[in-house]
Amino acid sequence: MYPDLAAYRTISGSTKDQIINVLSYDWPLSARRIYNFVKKKYSNGVTYQAVYKAISQMLAEKILIKSKEGYLLNLTWIKEIHDQTEMIRVNYYSEQRATLLDNENMDSIRVFIFKTWFDVEKYLYYLQKNYVMKSKEKQIICVHQNHEWQPLFYFRADYNWYEQIKKLGHKTFRLCSGISAADKWASDVYKKMGARVKTNAKCADSSEIMVFSDLVIQVYIPEDLKKKLDEALNKSKMLDQIDLHWLIQNVFEKDTEIKVVINKDAKIADEIRKQTMKQF
Repeated sequence: MYPDLAAYRTISGSTKDQIINVLSYDWPLSARRIYNFVKKKYSNGVTYQAVYKAISQMLAEKILIKSKEGYLLNLTWIKEIHDQTEMIRVNYYSEQRATLLDNENMDSIRVFIFKTWFDVEKYLYYLQKNYVMKSKEKQIICVHQNHEWQPLFYFRADYNWYEQIKKLGHKTFRLCSGISAADKWASDVYKKMGARVKTNAKCADSSEIMVFSDLVIQVYIPEDLKKKLDEALNKSKMLDQIDLHWLIQNVFEKDTEIKVVINKDAKIADEIRKQTMKQF
């Protein structure tokens, strides 16, 4: 569950907001030092008792943690705030509000339009994380793509993601139709992270696909972007020949329309998993 941003970051001058701002720049701090900073920085009539009460509430809400040296912001809470703000940003760049779908109450098919490829990728990351990390059952995640480009830009995020799902017993099978140097390098990266990967596979003809839980996600990349990515990766025989800045400007951050279709259908999801795993 995401934290309530409005409760802590939108009420100008609230004691909790002031405590967060103080601990964003200096930590750990004792309750007395937090009080002194708040009083000095904001020149208000807040009492020590009010600050201490707010600190106690924020400890209970896991916004703060306490060490031997004093209080500091909880890194888990900071990460949740980051995830939510990224999701908000993606929403405002999509043509239709892209929600983290409710597994029990979502309609069978949802369609979203995104303005950039990077926004699609961020949305799918948070959607996948929302589903898989909450799953009580071990998941088999399947991905069909034309190229394995993500580690070029998201290496650390990919590494952290695969470390998390390995601990939970989830497995990933990735099919890639490409055979470029980047595809081969990325497939080796994913294999070392614990995924099963096959390049030069027959997949992603009309759309790229991701399957997890009972969701089937199809991403329809415009032909001009697919062609630009093909040409950029296929002509580069070595990784250091890939112009990442050009790719960002002309492919991944290029203003366009990318349709994402999400279908909640357990039978179709299982069939795609079955056909994917047959290729290994």
